[in-house]
Amino acid sequence: KKNRDVAKHNLSRFAIVCNYAFYSGLAALALARKGSQEEWRDTIDNAMSQMETWALSSEWNCQHKLELMKAEYFYLNGDFVAAAKGYEVAVQLASKHRFIHEEALALERSAIFHTETGDQETASKLFLKACNCYNQWGACSKTAQVT
Repeated sequence: KKNRDVAKHNLSRFAIVCNYAFYSGLAALALARKGSQEEWRDTIDNAMSQMETWALSSEWNCQHKLELMKAEYFYLNGDFVAAAKGYEVAVQLASKHRFIHEEALALERSAIFHTETGDQETASKLFLKACNCYNQWGACSKTAQVT
């Protein structure tokens, strides 16, 4: 019953469907902060709901994604304390489960959050950590873009 929607999309395509939900949700959250929240509400709600379901059955693969989306959601809604904690949890879980590229993404998103909320010192440290993760992953162009 928990995997009802995953079965509909065929388990062999889970990574594709999961990443689509994750990245479309993150993009919608970022766009909602820059414009109309209502325009992106359905995309955000659907992506987060789906990720919550998947995190119950595949915590190692989905929980860090969900935590990053929650951090961005808290940021969108002005709960900066919960957002900061959410970014930390997302980074820790991505690292624990060895998703170095998503650890880098969580560090980068956290750094952007800290930049936009006025904490340049923390942001600089997080950008540096993100670059280190992107380098380990082999994403040299991304490292150059972040620095």
